Amino acid sequence: MKENKKNYKIIIQYTESGPNSKKYKIEYSVYGYNRSEAIEEAEKAFNNYSQNNSASWVRIVDPSAIRCWRVFPNDPNTPQFIDELINKLPGKTLEETLNLLKRLGELEDSTASSKIISLTKSDNTDIVVNAINALGNIGDPTVFFAVKNSYLQKKDPKIKLAIVNNLLKLALPDDNITNFYLSAIKDNDTREAVFNISDTRLIPVWLPEISNEKEFDKVKKSALKLGNKALEALETFNSNHPKVISYASQLVKLLEQTNIETKSDD
Repeated sequence: MKENKKNYKIIIQYTESGPNSKKYKIEYSVYGYNRSEAIEEAEKAFNNYSQNNSASWVRIVDPSAIRCWRVFPNDPNTPQFIDELINKLPGKTLEETLNLLKRLGELEDSTASSKIISLTKSDNTDIVVNAINALGNIGDPTVFFAVKNSYLQKKDPKIKLAIVNNLLKLALPDDNITNFYLSAIKDNDTREAVFNISDTRLIPVWLPEISNEKEFDKVKKSALKLGNKALEALETFNSNHPKVISYASQLVKLLEQTNIETKSDD
């Protein structure tokens, strides 16, 4: 529903295959759950727009030039104000830097990514943590490996925790996150956080690592948040370990029972 989605503005730049190589741009206002979904919707609209013409030339999108940001009330209509925020990084004070990172994270414009990723090398823990949180909010997959590699470079528990909580937001479907989270779940600084993240990609990480009922309760809570997505993932989950199979079976029964109760309430 629209009220559960966020408002984004997307600028798509393109050229035409005709005799002139002039660049054009078209703007869209789209509602989506995240920037990736918003860009996808804008691209669909652009393709429809491109196909609705009888000209012999075609419109060619420049993917690297797509600009997308979240729209808030009273913000300017052009992205110039975001560029000004990016250029202020790092701020003159710690407080200003943290406020800029928070604001840029909220705007979700990937144009800020390169400047923010440079701040993950800071000696100040608060700056690094807030930079990683901002990158997670933006959800730019191009910084996935840089953030992932920071886990090995940083020893501060707060920084490691921020990386664990945000890396999945940066991962593409084909990115291998299993080994990273298998390592993180064995780390006392981040173990609990891995169990608390609701993401179906972590099911193969959780089940072999459960060591007590408290941790299994966390997995059940995360699975219930995921609902049918967890059920679908469990139905294709394979393991030869009796303990793991037992946990998976219990989760399936729990989710199926919850579905039955939900339908009976409708």
